[in-house]
Amino acid sequence: MTAVVILAVFVGCSDSGRDTGRDADGSTTTVKRTSTSADATTSTEPAPTSESTVPPNSNEAVATAYVAFWDRYVEIGSTPPPFDPDATRSQLAEFTTGAETAQLFEFFQNNATTGVVVRGEMDHSPTVESNDGTVAVVRDCMDDRTGAFRVADGSRIDTDDPARRPYVATLRFEGGTWKVERITTEPEPCTV
Repeated sequence: MTAVVILAVFVGCSDSGRDTGRDADGSTTTVKRTSTSADATTSTEPAPTSESTVPPNSNEAVATAYVAFWDRYVEIGSTPPPFDPDATRSQLAEFTTGAETAQLFEFFQNNATTGVVVRGEMDHSPTVESNDGTVAVVRDCMDDRTGAFRVADGSRIDTDDPARRPYVATLRFEGGTWKVERITTEPEPCTV
């Protein structure tokens, strides 16, 4: 498993491909299983139109931001050296906040310094467990199929872990958008 696991420690996961959660107003939101890769971005729902907009504090908006976080993680992580600290900080500020920003900056900088990139994809099964409109918690039984690869020769330097692992993300509504504040995971496998 890649250094994504280094990001933290998590507790459970969903056991279905479709999950529901309750928004702050008590309404229920369905979140479909999604997949994230460096080549294609898949969102949890169709893009909102001018006739149907997603309320920014809804569970759907939280789940979309969570999956977008991993899309951006793979996108930034797959960028080969040289490392551009200003561009990386700017990109991270769009979808992370607090300690997660600093931790990912250091991770991407270390990878670039050692000539390593992240490649692969992830399969998500997120559930919004809580959402008070300011802070939300998402649980995901994720299949992380990414790996750490040497830029010089394309060889993989970590070991593939085929098991799904439980992740929990804390997101904070900041500047009109949901941003990941913390990611944790647990070593025990989970199932969907």
